[in-house]
Amino acid sequence: MNIAVCVKQVMLQEMADESKETDGASREASQLVNNANDYYAVEEALKWKDRYGGTVTCLSMGPEKCQEQLRDIAALGVDRIVLLSGREFAGADTLATSYTLAAGIRKLGGFQLVLTGEQSLDGETGQVGPSLAEQLGIVHVANVSEICSAQDDREMVVKRELEDREVTIKLPLPALLCIRKHINQPRIPSVVGLMKAKSAKITVWGPDDLGIEPGRVGLSGSPTRVVGVYHPAGKERKADGEIVRYADNRQCAARILSKIGACDDKGTGVFT
Repeated sequence: MNIAVCVKQVMLQEMADESKETDGASREASQLVNNANDYYAVEEALKWKDRYGGTVTCLSMGPEKCQEQLRDIAALGVDRIVLLSGREFAGADTLATSYTLAAGIRKLGGFQLVLTGEQSLDGETGQVGPSLAEQLGIVHVANVSEICSAQDDREMVVKRELEDREVTIKLPLPALLCIRKHINQPRIPSVVGLMKAKSAKITVWGPDDLGIEPGRVGLSGSPTRVVGVYHPAGKERKADGEIVRYADNRQCAARILSKIGACDDKGTGVFT
């Protein structure tokens, strides 16, 4: 099975805290790290490859400086890395990002499975995975907690985690899965892997390579935009708490009601 994994580079948190740029938080001049949630998707793809064979290709979109972080992904043992890069892609929201990633996946071709992390640690929207599936015209499942089995590259069984239950789903391939964090334990790169990653080839494609519509990428193709990332102004809020313990439930209720101003401590007007 041939698997594509989408990964993203995000700003270090301390730099994101200070970013107040207009038209998006710039990654061009920032120190970047691989999105932590994406490592679970990479690990799940590599586990599947180790068990059943196939290839794993990682795809990312960002400035060319992202090649440094992508070498950390290469050290884990993926077969190919492709970076979609160009000034035209800057300022992309989730819609423009998914359109660009879809163009890259179509150009590569031949994938039965596309994996993403559940969300990035900067935007935290969780929108790119489902939007990418829509752009590719394939089915998708979010919040995947386990990949159970696959049959002849035609269908797959996965488990999806909801708030109060876990659902088992059978779906046709090709498909896109949004992988939950903690689904596995991401591997640590070996010394050999780290050495190979230094000379690993990273393919870089720009807008002309993808044959995309200019008005659908970057800021011009984004109906939404991030105008700033910052902590709310003002002092840190603190709230005093109280544990109410009485042998009599009526006393407990009266005390709680008195705290919100509904009655006095004796429950006057409520229990009398």
